[in-house]
Amino acid sequence: MTKAKPTKKPKTKPTSSTSKAVTSAAKLSWLPKKTFTLEFSIPWSKVKVTYDKVLIQLAKQVKLEGFRQGKAPKDIVEKTTDKAKLYGEVINQLLPLSYAQAVKQHNLKPAIAPKIQIIKAEENQPWQFQATSCELPQVKLGDYKTIVKGSLAKEKIWTPDKGKPDEKQDKQLNDTQKFNLITQALLKDIKLELPDLLTDTERDRMLAKLLDQVQKLGLTIEQYAASSQKTVDQLKTDYHQTAANTLKIELILQAIADHRQVKVDEKEIDKMIAAAGDEKLKKQLNTPAERAYIASILKKRQVIDYLISL
Repeated sequence: MTKAKPTKKPKTKPTSSTSKAVTSAAKLSWLPKKTFTLEFSIPWSKVKVTYDKVLIQLAKQVKLEGFRQGKAPKDIVEKTTDKAKLYGEVINQLLPLSYAQAVKQHNLKPAIAPKIQIIKAEENQPWQFQATSCELPQVKLGDYKTIVKGSLAKEKIWTPDKGKPDEKQDKQLNDTQKFNLITQALLKDIKLELPDLLTDTERDRMLAKLLDQVQKLGLTIEQYAASSQKTVDQLKTDYHQTAANTLKIELILQAIADHRQVKVDEKEIDKMIAAAGDEKLKKQLNTPAERAYIASILKKRQVIDYLISL
């Protein structure tokens, strides 16, 4: 009787997610207002491999005395280059993938780019980071149709402070005026709690745009604030409120679009791109990212038209 040969276990290849993993398991902590932190580390072996790649790339570009460009030995390039600069580039290359893996691990949906804090970055040790970001808040619309109708109906009610009553008063309101009344009512009656990080990011973006415009006029931000009889801090407070209101309205309109299942036809996007006229601009707009942005604009337009018509 012959003995059966033991079967060989097939060799299993690591999955792509395992073989390309950069970080260890990330620790998730939730803060108030849908804000979260992710703590993760990158093994030194991964840091070292990336560091060597960065150094090789730098050696190809640098020109040192006594050597032709790109011909200086790697060890000499390393000694003459600021280590902080080298490690900064290493972090720039490793962090996006590391953060993305941590986000995927916990099925998060970040609304903005994270704020990164380096906890530990020492040679021959795992590098540790903390990323802080937030998700979008949930919007509870309630009976938004009644809110919208009520906001426009109030303008039809005559009060002594409005002067002589006019039966056609409501018809004199243009679409912009109607939408302003609608947004005021929606902001008042639909409550949602924005993450501070989200509001601060939008405020800073708006202030940066303002600063650029002010500088083009040859003014300082202090001079601009003074011209409005405000301090810089008061200006920041105003922009913080504007940022909050802008974000809230955008989220409310998106929630209404989702509730109504608003769709945008690809032909509508093509038509908007065609209206650009310039062929170079048309090509720039005809990319997946730009088409998605155009679709969001058209969807928002549909929602606004619907609200005004109520």
